[in-house]
Amino acid sequence: MQSKPVIVITGASSGIGYAAVQACLEAGYRVIATARQHADLDRLQALGVEAVQLELDSERSVTEAAESIRLLSGGTIFGLFNNAGYGLQVAMEDASWEALSGQMNTNVIGPVVLTNLLLDCLHRGSKLVFNSSVLGLIVVPFRGPYCMSKHALEAAGDAYRLELETRGVAVHIIEPGPIEAQFRANALDAMDACLQGKATRLDYQRHVQRLQAATPGAGAMPAAAVADVLVDILQGRKTRARYRITRIAKVAALAKRILGAGFDRLARNNEPVRENQRSGRARS
Repeated sequence: MQSKPVIVITGASSGIGYAAVQACLEAGYRVIATARQHADLDRLQALGVEAVQLELDSERSVTEAAESIRLLSGGTIFGLFNNAGYGLQVAMEDASWEALSGQMNTNVIGPVVLTNLLLDCLHRGSKLVFNSSVLGLIVVPFRGPYCMSKHALEAAGDAYRLELETRGVAVHIIEPGPIEAQFRANALDAMDACLQGKATRLDYQRHVQRLQAATPGAGAMPAAAVADVLVDILQGRKTRARYRITRIAKVAALAKRILGAGFDRLARNNEPVRENQRSGRARS
């Protein structure tokens, strides 16, 4: 009996990654999924997934995970979905060396190194997919480090597309807008860790309120919307280089293209930047 094609999905503990696992299993694929925490690995295994521990901020973890994936897959991977990541949502001036390093390692360097370690498992007809963001195309206040990482991931994906063409590996980038997931809660945790006890010039009140909101706001779509696009890419129904998900992502990308530098006005109006009433007030 012919074995099922192997799909590797990173960051599968919740949100888009978990939805992608479910969609790929329903589509008949064999799934190898990664997560950081052992409880999440156990939950994935209960679904019938082969789960691998992965911390993208650690070179050792990336190397060990790649070796485990190579062994589990038998050296042949049909689809690699680089989904794992998080958002460091602070003003650029408040981003520390440690926080920036963690953001870039997790969102860019880790996925690139993992891809390189698995590259000889991808053959003609395989799909390499990166989960970026509409913030890989536009920039808004208090998201600078995250935008920076996603802009870099967009460049990495484009470079892979050009360089893997002769191998017959298709490279795609998914650019979601607001998605119903744990992203905002994780972003709030990352922001608190970066700003704890730090004197900040800027007023984060509105930004924090948005991250703490019970719902992601108008225009958000379920994580399954991204998973459905992934399955369509894997099955050859979608062949374009990029897919924007949610109306907000499509409109924002179009506005940026049309307005150019004039897009800054929209970004400022969406979330006005104000200074603290007392300059240098620390965020607790």
